[in-house]
Formats: sequence, C-alpha cells, structure tokens
Amino acid sequence: MNQPSVVSLDPNAPVVVPNKVAGDGEVRFTVRPRYTTGSAVAIELDIRAGTLQIIGPLSGAIFYSAAPGPEQVARRLDAAQLPGVDVQPGKTAHATITWDGKYETGEFVGAGTYSLALDFIVGGDVKRLGTVVQIAAR
Repeated sequence: MNQPSVVSLDPNAPVVVPNKVAGDGEVRFTVRPRYTTGSAVAIELDIRAGTLQIIGPLSGAIFYSAAPGPEQVARRLDAAQLPGVDVQPGKTAHATITWDGKYETGEFVGAGTYSLALDFIVGGDVKRLGTVVQIAAR
C-alpha cells in the first residue's frame, strides 16, 4: 500500500513518495516539485528491504495523458538505462534514475504532468511502483 507524500512548507523542497512493499520493505522516490522542459530529470530511490529481497528497478516507463484518451508511453526505460540494485533482507540501497526528458523520438517533452512507473521484484513477485513528475516551461 502506498503512503502519502511527505509534505514540506518550502515549495521548492524535494517531495518524498514512500511506497510500502511486501515483507515490510519500502521504496522511496524523491522528486523535485517541478523540472524544466529541455532538461534531464533525476529521481532518487532509497530502497529498504524488510524480510524480503528487493531487486530493481528492472524496467519502467514514463507516461503522459493524451486527453481524452488513455495514457501514452513517452519513453520506455530498460535495464541498460536503470541502476538496478539487489537489496538483501534487512539491508538498504540508494540509486538515481535519470531520464533525459525526451520522448522515444528524441524530442524533448513539453510542459505537463508525467508518471514514472518502475518494475521491481519483491520476494519473487513483480511489483510496479511509481510517482508523478511535473515538467514546467522554462
């Protein structure tokens, strides 16, 4: 079950999005309140394995809403682009995900709200976790 984001009174403070996983583990995404168009997006991951091993992220994607239709894939992320970690029970790890801010076509995305979804293996089961990424015009 996902927990609410940690809130700060500083509008420019990083936002921490905790995701609880099986075995009393947690994967925390730390994002900036907004990123600018034409630049890379760096997202920090802090992974704490409880009683189950956590491996990943193994794959993922950036999605955007194409109203009124369903979400569309802006960019796929594969194992070569992701710093996959293997966190044994009772241990922690840190990783940084960097998205170049571009669509699959190589063009920079426009201002808007995007969703980052990353796939992990938690105790042998695949779990998709994510957060929202806000891109603002320069």
